[in-house]
Amino acid sequence: MSSMEVVDLPVKELHADPDFNCRGFIAPIDVVELARDIENHGLQQPISVMPLDGDDSHNYKIICGHRRHKAFEVLNRVTIPCIVRHNLSTADALILNIGENVHRKDLNILQEAWALKRLKLEGFSATEVAKSIGKAATWVYVRYELLELPEEIQEAAAAGFIKQAQIRDLVRLPGRKEQLEAAKKIKMARISGEKTPQILKPKKDMFKKKLRIESEIIDMIEHISESIGMNFGTRCLAWAAGEIADLELFRDIKDLAEIAEIEYTIPEQYKAIL
Repeated sequence: MSSMEVVDLPVKELHADPDFNCRGFIAPIDVVELARDIENHGLQQPISVMPLDGDDSHNYKIICGHRRHKAFEVLNRVTIPCIVRHNLSTADALILNIGENVHRKDLNILQEAWALKRLKLEGFSATEVAKSIGKAATWVYVRYELLELPEEIQEAAAAGFIKQAQIRDLVRLPGRKEQLEAAKKIKMARISGEKTPQILKPKKDMFKKKLRIESEIIDMIEHISESIGMNFGTRCLAWAAGEIADLELFRDIKDLAEIAEIEYTIPEQYKAIL
């Protein structure tokens, strides 16, 4: 359980870690306008920090507010209002940092993707990340998929030449060569103002049975929910994608069995819980 308090802390005691902040390194020139606004109108919102152990030069680590902190440095301010968050895990701190930044309009899609990648490495599923930051699961998946594409395509997406729907199409092409060729055509069409060419995706064998990857399962969940609404089928798919636990699905089965007045045998390991 985290707790917090609001205090004025010395600017020099705060560690602005560029590897932690999803925006990366912030230069003084990046916050000139913000510094001017703070000088004229004051700080509208305190920054968020957490106590930092084992650092001789800093007592706190900045969670949210790296640009505001840099602006205070530019203004040569001695202290800055801070919300001190105690007993906060690293994962929770990452969620707070990313959640604040991804809702701002000035991050490009690649910056968002790199921010989300860190939560993925922490073991968060796409649905968990989506819930944590208030975004749709498909929004998260598109950014995960962008990271699977060649660097040239990532940069084109960051520049706005490649849109979200095209990222999903590009990642499904058979190889790097095909991906780069398709991306180049899309980029050139946007530069010249021509109609964006369609990506020729490999035809699916609708009769072929195979194991599905997580993004395919999520796509099917969304298709079913948009067509007929969320139901037991979508819950089963969510379980298959690793988005809900065994216990949750067994509870659903138990509830449905009771409604249908069907005798249900609960798995032995869940009897005490269910």
